[in-house]
Amino acid sequence: MRRSILAEADQEQELISLAATGNRDAFGRLYERYRLRVLKHALFLTSDPLLAEDLTEQTFLNALQAIPRYQERGVPFIAWLLRITGNLTINHKKAAKNNGHAQLPEALQAEGIAYSPEDSCELKDDSRRVWDEVRHLPGEQRQVIVMRFIDDLSYQDIAQVLGKSVGAVRVIHFRALTNLRHMLDTATPAWRHTRAS
Repeated sequence: MRRSILAEADQEQELISLAATGNRDAFGRLYERYRLRVLKHALFLTSDPLLAEDLTEQTFLNALQAIPRYQERGVPFIAWLLRITGNLTINHKKAAKNNGHAQLPEALQAEGIAYSPEDSCELKDDSRRVWDEVRHLPGEQRQVIVMRFIDDLSYQDIAQVLGKSVGAVRVIHFRALTNLRHMLDTATPAWRHTRAS
């Protein structure tokens, strides 16, 4: 298992090095590897699937231009891409003065044999309610939640993306979860009691 992780990291580093020298095929493979994650991230940061597509393409165009100057510095390549996406999103919102809400992913559903169809539907409904509330968090809190739970980044990686300390990211994460818990308790108490009965 560890060998495969190391081999994948070596392969990624080789692709990055080749792409940095102008190898379009290597950059294309990086694009294929990370496009969906960048798109999902952009979708959670915006209210518009078409805008998310545009931001994704712009992210990779910017990355293609900047990759000769890319330095790893202990941060995954995906974190660098997500930082570009985040900056593009902020710039777009400033330019358009648009404060929309993110769309939900299609795949918020239970997986595995332990769930009955009824449980799967209830879990999907609960997940949808949670993500509905995540969309109403302040921008920075929403971004940290998305990077932590959707993009599966560590606190250190998120700190690099946002240009903040790890401690600051932990505080934002804690406040986001506290706000989310409060919103769920005040906005939807009825569904919790229905589930409990």
